[in-house]
Amino acid sequence: MLELMIGPRNPWTIFDELESLQANMNELLTGEAASRFEPRSRAAYPPLNVWSSAEGLVVDAEMPGVEPKDVEIAVDGDELTLRGKVNAEAPGAEATALRRERPAGEFLRTLQLPFRANAAAVKASFKSGILRISIPKSEEDKPRKIAIETA
Repeated sequence: MLELMIGPRNPWTIFDELESLQANMNELLTGEAASRFEPRSRAAYPPLNVWSSAEGLVVDAEMPGVEPKDVEIAVDGDELTLRGKVNAEAPGAEATALRRERPAGEFLRTLQLPFRANAAAVKASFKSGILRISIPKSEEDKPRKIAIETA
């Protein structure tokens, strides 16, 4: 079916069209129709906010309901890896789930850092479901002021 669009186009609709194309190709190649009740796309978990400064990065990872003991943080060179699990709450034996949007199970997320990190100085804190990781740059990657010698 051909659609004719007149007027300004929302730039985000291209992503909807790409997801639809991908779903159609997956169905064609696997011979299986995707469930209508599955999420349209699986977003990376946990969602991250990342800030940069001259000293390094601050990463905030949103993890509601996750226990800090269930999360492992690793920094190796210029990679940050978050690994852990989200425990699903069971509603009870007689309850029927009508909607499940919150993720459950194990997760693994790797973030490429724009510099080599000082792994010994990385700090992490957990408050109100937000994991905050402060990642300082290695001394070699920090900007240096060079004195100019005069003759």
